[in-house]
Amino acid sequence: MRGTRRRGPDGERGLAPHWRALLLGGAGLALAGSMVVGSLTAGPGTPREPTPGTGTAEATRASLHDETPTRVRERCGDGDEGEGEGDGEGEGEGGGENGDGEGFDPAESLRPSREGGPAVDEIRERGSLIVGIDQNSYRWGYRLPESGEIVGFDIDLARAIAEDLLGPDPDIVFRAIPTDQREEALEAGTVDMVVRSMSITCDRLDEVAFSTSYFETGQQLLVPGDSTITDFDESMAGQRVCSASGSTASRWLERESHGAVLLERPNHLDCLVLIQLGLAEALMTDSALAAGHMGQDPSMRLVGPQLTSESYGVAMALGNDDLVRWVNAVLDDYRGDGPDSPWHRSFEEWLSGYLPEAANDPPEPLYHD
Repeated sequence: MRGTRRRGPDGERGLAPHWRALLLGGAGLALAGSMVVGSLTAGPGTPREPTPGTGTAEATRASLHDETPTRVRERCGDGDEGEGEGDGEGEGEGGGENGDGEGFDPAESLRPSREGGPAVDEIRERGSLIVGIDQNSYRWGYRLPESGEIVGFDIDLARAIAEDLLGPDPDIVFRAIPTDQREEALEAGTVDMVVRSMSITCDRLDEVAFSTSYFETGQQLLVPGDSTITDFDESMAGQRVCSASGSTASRWLERESHGAVLLERPNHLDCLVLIQLGLAEALMTDSALAAGHMGQDPSMRLVGPQLTSESYGVAMALGNDDLVRWVNAVLDDYRGDGPDSPWHRSFEEWLSGYLPEAANDPPEPLYHD
């Protein structure tokens, strides 16, 4: 048995981008710490000029509202070797309670409870919650140029968890961590949890524990408006395709590059800057984060269908079951019962108008106990 909830859609409204956030992120690009993967050497680039007719918010939203059918939903279980395989649309072959075959959905988590335990007690005794975040993901977790305040959809959720654990006006310590250091930060105990648009995967379940899903997305290619890349296929051959180190996208590209020159950077925003500098031709990330990139640079567009169906979850250290259950209880309330729920209010503020209508509802929680 599993508990499920489904909420009604909320209305959309456009949002004016904070354009200076792009400059702030670009200034933080650390080329010295970057890594190039592949046998070809990327040549000198020329800064890209926006394609005529694409530099509008309307063009950005048109790209996002195109149909993007899902090809693969990962399954976990005996014999699991990572991401699932599939050629068609939908969620592919499934198992357990969620399908007709073997395995289980990685987004299944522990049932919600506020009984507490050692992990929760430690946070309360300390009097503060330490959260690993991203400060370079536009609309998800980023600094306002005017004030330096960290805001976004992920940040709203982190604050809600802190308030539930510690009460009004809680003490929250935000620690910015690169994509490839999220699991390490949890294992080392430098953060209590990671709220950083982190996809729940079978591989990661061996290293960290996850809450139920709080957002659904999938991997996709992001390219300039005049790009000759049309899909995750042979049109990528010879093109420089960038992804964040340690990301789901980087693993997909390592498995099947279609002849592309693979570049890896500490964060996906670094990849966007490379494209703008003419040093890369495409970025692979999930469509939810891509929405933020298109908000910053409306000349970018998504191509091809989503390659995966993925869930974002709050990550915590293995063994902290009491904290996982507590966060799931917070998420149960956070999703709420309709358009006035905290989830919908945060979506309306940060993401409405930047994602397809299918993203307007919170995902249904799945449980395995």
